[in-house]
Amino acid sequence: MEVRELSAKRTGLTGNALKVIAIIAMTIDHLAWMDIETYAQAETPVQIFLHCIGRLTAPIMFFFASEGYHYTHNFRKYLGRMALLALVSHFAFCFFNQSDFNPFTNLIFNATSIAWPLMWGLIFLWVWDRDEWSLWLKVLITLIGCVVTCTSDWSCAAPLAILMMGRNRGNFHKQMLWLMAITSLYAIAFFVVNSHVYGMLHMACWLAVPLLSLYNGQRGQCRWLGKFFYWYYPVHMTVIGLIYLFLMK
Repeated sequence: MEVRELSAKRTGLTGNALKVIAIIAMTIDHLAWMDIETYAQAETPVQIFLHCIGRLTAPIMFFFASEGYHYTHNFRKYLGRMALLALVSHFAFCFFNQSDFNPFTNLIFNATSIAWPLMWGLIFLWVWDRDEWSLWLKVLITLIGCVVTCTSDWSCAAPLAILMMGRNRGNFHKQMLWLMAITSLYAIAFFVVNSHVYGMLHMACWLAVPLLSLYNGQRGQCRWLGKFFYWYYPVHMTVIGLIYLFLMK
């Protein structure tokens, strides 16, 4: 199988361009939720289409979390920022969903935001890079991480996708095969446990593969966009939550 170094590509989309696409897709998806209170309610074709667009975001987040791990000069600082994001995003996520801030009282798969499993994806990559650690210890930590992220948005699929894309960096085909396999398993689990409609809808994550294939390995000119990409997540959910409350009143 062909192994491709990202830095060799000169044409295509920069990391910043892909992050802007993810931001737009995420905003469209979350705005579409304003007319929906539960998965059980009927969906319109327009809403389903908007949610399909939103499925572009998570794979791009997974991909750039693994890229960020590769490029960071200070892993502890990077992990600390992600932990803070997970804390802030939890309250923004619950406020947006109009759900209890106590993660133990929420529905499965939606107890907290995607930022929590994103953080664990970084931990997984760091753990599996420890050559001095035994295999059983790495597996044990990975299993623990899967358990503590299983009720979050995107469940343990998020850290596992980050782990496998990070471990296969330089081989885009393997990265995408792992991404499609893991997101498909998550879609099946969602179909069985939570919602048939949204279980099938999660398969739209595959649409992100052609976009990611255009990544040229370059960040882009806006150096601040990387942090903005993640912090936009809790901010825009808070704003949409406020808009929803205003409209309901």
